[in-house]
Amino acid sequence: MEKTVKPARPKNANGQGTIFEKYRGYTNREKQRYIASIHDVVGKRITRTFKTRKQAQEWLDQQKRARHFGQSTYSPHPKMTVAELLEMTLKVRQSRLAPETFRNYRGAMRRINKEIGNQLAESLSPHAIEYLLAQLSAKNFSISTQKNAYAILRMAYSYAVKMGDMPTNPVLRVDPPSGQINSKRHIPRRDFEAIYLSASLHPYSHARVEIGGMIGLRPCEILGLRWADINWDEQTLLVERQLQRVGGDGLIFRPVKQKQSRIIHLTSAQIQILRTHQQYQEMGKSNWEQDHGLMFPNSLGKPQDAKADRKWWKHLLGWASVSGEYTLYQLRKTAFTQIGSLNAPVANMLEFTGHANASTLYQHYAFATDEARIRILEGIDGLRPVGQPESISELESNYPLRSLDAAAIDKTATDDSSHLITNNRSDSSHVIQLTEYPGKAGIKYVRKI
Repeated sequence: MEKTVKPARPKNANGQGTIFEKYRGYTNREKQRYIASIHDVVGKRITRTFKTRKQAQEWLDQQKRARHFGQSTYSPHPKMTVAELLEMTLKVRQSRLAPETFRNYRGAMRRINKEIGNQLAESLSPHAIEYLLAQLSAKNFSISTQKNAYAILRMAYSYAVKMGDMPTNPVLRVDPPSGQINSKRHIPRRDFEAIYLSASLHPYSHARVEIGGMIGLRPCEILGLRWADINWDEQTLLVERQLQRVGGDGLIFRPVKQKQSRIIHLTSAQIQILRTHQQYQEMGKSNWEQDHGLMFPNSLGKPQDAKADRKWWKHLLGWASVSGEYTLYQLRKTAFTQIGSLNAPVANMLEFTGHANASTLYQHYAFATDEARIRILEGIDGLRPVGQPESISELESNYPLRSLDAAAIDKTATDDSSHLITNNRSDSSHVIQLTEYPGKAGIKYVRKI
């Protein structure tokens, strides 16, 4: 009997990986497992053990596919936790983040670490991320807090994948938190008028509310303004810096949020308000310790802290006797809401705000006002057609009419010349409109609705 010879399995080409068998002993040649080995995208040899040759070959094919697209399939830091990954990413990107953004991300990182910080970063599953978001929602964290947690987790893994520290980004498999952020709207017109009139009693408050509520600068941008930023002849204001408190550094001047300076044109009335404030400021400089040329310094001429600015605002709300708990930032939204009610072109609105996206402007800054709503309703009434047809023939040509005997109509006494009635004799399921027009005696012209 001839011995059957099995055909040799095709071997992988050079550089395409290797599969070899390992036996338990040399006597019985019992197969124990298959070991697959291949060089990854960075040239490092990686090895895995499988029970069958098919599993080993599938793994090799996966590694070759990932290497072809320049991707890694494993982490060089297998023991790194999620908390360590977030800390590493935040330290690397701290210089690129604004201080306020860094503080928000730091707070989001603490909330993430309480839920999944001890899990291995390489094996973090989409289910774990879903669990994190569910826990934040169950603990009544705002939708903004949930989105911050999602954003920093996605940023950390995206950076790690880019640097080759993680093979994949599991956050991309999870939908971001959905929901409307409850941002504050503009100050109602009546309350804003009360605030503005109270502020106009003092040159400092008048200029501060004018720039915040009529021009729309951010509070930190207003505190960073210098008198040298005003071109008195051209009536323009240069906005190129903001004043912020940074942990460990105190109050520092930084570029504006969009990193681009902008020039805002002023009215003659605004120039006069600022001149009055400057003259009043000059009279009180005898008590100053420093002079940085700031428009809105503290009582010693030094940069004004945001807490002191908010304290002044609360006092102003008390003087104005308004009931709303408004914030300083709502002045900015009030300014653009009022400018938007003037039907200003989008390009000019963006020039004032410093934003480049119109959707951001209308979603977060410009809101509908009661005054504009009233004008629209009045305009709708003005669009309604008025007048009477010149003749019955004209009416009949425009609207299909049919005549009924007056006795067939149960007419309700009314002062209106046109009202809705029902035909009680034969067609009670339909509503008809009765209109008094000159016609034959005993005949009313009606139109079925």
